[in-house]
Amino acid sequence: MSEKQLEERVLAIWATRRAQVLYWVLRAFIRVVGRLYLRTRMVGADRLKIEGAFIIAPVHRSNLDGPLVNSRCPRMVRSLAKIEMFKGRVGTWISAMIGSFPVHRGAGDRRTLQAAIGLLHQGEPLLVFPEGTRHSGRQVGEIFGGAAFLAARTGVPILPVGIAGTEEAMPPKAKFLRRVPVSIVVGEPILPPDIDNGRLSSRQRHEFTVRLREAMQSAMDEAVALASTRRARWRRRREDGVQ
Repeated sequence: MSEKQLEERVLAIWATRRAQVLYWVLRAFIRVVGRLYLRTRMVGADRLKIEGAFIIAPVHRSNLDGPLVNSRCPRMVRSLAKIEMFKGRVGTWISAMIGSFPVHRGAGDRRTLQAAIGLLHQGEPLLVFPEGTRHSGRQVGEIFGGAAFLAARTGVPILPVGIAGTEEAMPPKAKFLRRVPVSIVVGEPILPPDIDNGRLSSRQRHEFTVRLREAMQSAMDEAVALASTRRARWRRRREDGVQ
């Protein structure tokens, strides 16, 4: 299947009633698991309730990140996902059903960005991982300029998101989900710079990307601090129970 055929297939699946129903059912299940098993706590959840299109920009530490954040947004959220998730008919259907759109490396990036711009112009929220692939630790890694480019071309705000706990709950290649408390912090929206032709200069893109990285780091620091406090309280309760 060519890249264009895959994209058309994904869009066709999105349009089906069955995929839309299963999307909401799966999201409800993820939210229950997040609350009851992972004891997920989110700060700034109301910021996901803004109207119109916006970009959600979380740190990326685990495959849990996107589903847990999306499950707290009251609207359907589309996300850009690596093309490896769309293997075969079953893999393509499942990935499309959860709102993912294939990201092509290299020459295909332009077509992917155009598709993302189209979704934002339609008023749909879009999740993008600015770090690209999964990283480890508390520090936000080097981020790519895709989120800044999309925000500038469409004029939509970006919501930086910090997440603590998912790396421990589901590290790479893990077969089972560990019961680790997860803390999520949604930061203040970042508006793109005012530009006349919808295009950022190299300097503007760099400055905007730096702002986004700093905001993501601030949200990450807050999420880590919240997770540390929650774990300390949990340990004290266990000790009190033993005594």
